[in-house]
Amino acid sequence: MLRDHVCRNYRKEAEEAIRKADDAIAQRFIFDQRWDMERTYETVAFDGDIDFLSQPGGDPEWTYAFNRLRHLISLGEAYVLTGEERYAECLASQAERWIDTVRPSDKASAPAWRTIESGIRLDTFVRSYLLIGDSAAFRRIEDKFMASVEEHASFILANAWDSYHLMSNWGVLANHGLYTASCVFDRSSWRQEALRRLSAELENEVYDDGMQWEQSPMYHNEVMRDYLDVLFFSDRYGCQIEPWFRDKVHRMARVAMAFMKPDGSEPMMGDSDDIDMRDLLTYAAYVLKDGMIKSVAYDTLDFETSFLAGDEGIDEYGRLEARLPEATDFLFPDSGNGFARTGWGSRDSYLRFHAGTLGAGHGHADQTHVSFVDRGRDFLVDAGRYTYVFDGGRQDFKDNRAHNVVIVDGKECYPEKDSWECLSLDRAVNLRFASKGDAIAFEGGHLGYLSSGVLVNRRVVWLKRHELLVIIDELYAAGQHGYESLFHFSEGIEPSVSGNKARMGHVAMTCLSTAAPSLSVLSSQISRHYNQKAGSKALSVGIEADGPVTLWSVFDLSGEDGKAELLPVRSSFKGITFSSEDIEAMSFTSDTRDILLVCAHKEYATPTDTFCAGGCTGFGNLTYFDRKAGCTEIGVRLFC
Repeated sequence: MLRDHVCRNYRKEAEEAIRKADDAIAQRFIFDQRWDMERTYETVAFDGDIDFLSQPGGDPEWTYAFNRLRHLISLGEAYVLTGEERYAECLASQAERWIDTVRPSDKASAPAWRTIESGIRLDTFVRSYLLIGDSAAFRRIEDKFMASVEEHASFILANAWDSYHLMSNWGVLANHGLYTASCVFDRSSWRQEALRRLSAELENEVYDDGMQWEQSPMYHNEVMRDYLDVLFFSDRYGCQIEPWFRDKVHRMARVAMAFMKPDGSEPMMGDSDDIDMRDLLTYAAYVLKDGMIKSVAYDTLDFETSFLAGDEGIDEYGRLEARLPEATDFLFPDSGNGFARTGWGSRDSYLRFHAGTLGAGHGHADQTHVSFVDRGRDFLVDAGRYTYVFDGGRQDFKDNRAHNVVIVDGKECYPEKDSWECLSLDRAVNLRFASKGDAIAFEGGHLGYLSSGVLVNRRVVWLKRHELLVIIDELYAAGQHGYESLFHFSEGIEPSVSGNKARMGHVAMTCLSTAAPSLSVLSSQISRHYNQKAGSKALSVGIEADGPVTLWSVFDLSGEDGKAELLPVRSSFKGITFSSEDIEAMSFTSDTRDILLVCAHKEYATPTDTFCAGGCTGFGNLTYFDRKAGCTEIGVRLFC
């Protein structure tokens, strides 16, 4: 059943595994698989003996990736799929050479014996054993192989537990390898210590809302995969897991479901790539028996999990009933991440907002960043990560300027010391969320420019049915300052500018402020995978002001030529016109829409008052009116 299932449902993945296995036999290596953390684009070949410590192009990431030995899994899968002993023989021979030549006692082997590589490699050994353990080739090296498993376990036990590993994904990836080995090879002492460590790491590294603290969906997914393995191997080998542990892993999976984009990929937030994550959600749905997650994952058990779960697992997943999530909008308050969508299809629209913790080394300078997918296609984007080499472009993708944020006086608010450490930090503030009917709103700010006398606060309003996205940047300041709001677009989108308006294909954008906005098109870049980048365009919206000021960026997503303008706001009771520093109203009209959005920048009702603007009367901090539907009183109050 396994071979039939894989060849019928995952022919491309099966062919890819066999291709990787054939390359390994020919001693040709490239890291281009879906979940390779640091991809490469040039094949490295060895004519004689393989040098596992080689460093092509001087890139240590290549050496790290090579010594995870993940190509051994492809060899094992090819053996299972074809029954050809040559794949098992190659796996055994290369594993044996690695064991013989890359010794932990040799200082030259240090790049291969970092704790993260040691844990991933031990897990690779476990999976290799499960795939070729019945072969003659494995029996030939079994004693040496098992000695290396013991050596890896001892190394992890001695080196993968301290304050750093408690907080870093390294600790999970290392101790996860120890745990899977403990289950498969029945070592209770390893299992007890690995589970103790993994429990502490889960409690410490994963916020209560379910998001891994490093603010990178890719590393969240890597950590989640390891915890799903803990649950899978525990269930398979009869090991007990406490309910709280299982519940928190489940929360991680629900967060991943929420942040998945309409095309099935993870968002390029922080150090993340454009990776189709539906296989991982399939694994999560299977392990957690969650039909809601299955509804946005694959209909059949994914390629990798099929080899682990076998015929029984394939059948069990097939019986799991899929049910679409009722919710489409989410706020995860501990991590400061918000996600909203029009539905769960591949052609739906999607919004991501971030105003939370920075995420340390893998996080980027992206406080108040907004990404948007328009009808299944990337529109507003995050630039990605490209590299971890500080002088090789790291800053170009990690800085404020690589994100859709406001920059004050041309300054970076998170200057980097190196690829991982910032010279200064602050905190996010004002995080809140509203979802009322087809209208959603996010709010968040940060203190990154407080030393310059500026508080940056952003509100994002998405009126889904009206196909209107409004970004309101409130800049609370004393004195004269210059502000630049940046909007990065996906490849192929060419903005054109006319006055305070811009057009990107069918999307029209209008920028409004009491300070005259100045728009210009910039050259930018985007990296969808490590070591890969492409040119793109960005829009710069600049204003200068003395004292508080607000910038409205209004995106008409409908294709109509709507009109956006600011209107005066009057006091219903006092008969005065409020200052724009206190409250503003934005009117949007087109052939099919007539919208008023009122945003209060501070308290205005004293002693008792309501506002009046554009023929509408109401009270609230953020309120919209659908005048086309006859709504001119009270409106929809998003924020009180």
